[in-house]
Amino acid sequence: MASYVQYFNDILATFNNLPNKLLNVVATINEPLRSLTHTLIVTNVLLGLLFLTSLVNIYMLWRYGKK
Repeated sequence: MASYVQYFNDILATFNNLPNKLLNVVATINEPLRSLTHTLIVTNVLLGLLFLTSLVNIYMLWRYGKK
């Protein structure tokens, strides 16, 4: 009977440790995501500039192509 009680206590201890383990995992994942967020912002700005340049080039081709 004592082994069952110990087994049940071990299960409860495991469940009590789960939130701490999950928080550690989230904290470990969150740190690289911060630098990735800055990289994604810079990438989106550069892609936006590329798109704007493409629109200007299309306009220039259309404008000077009519003549």
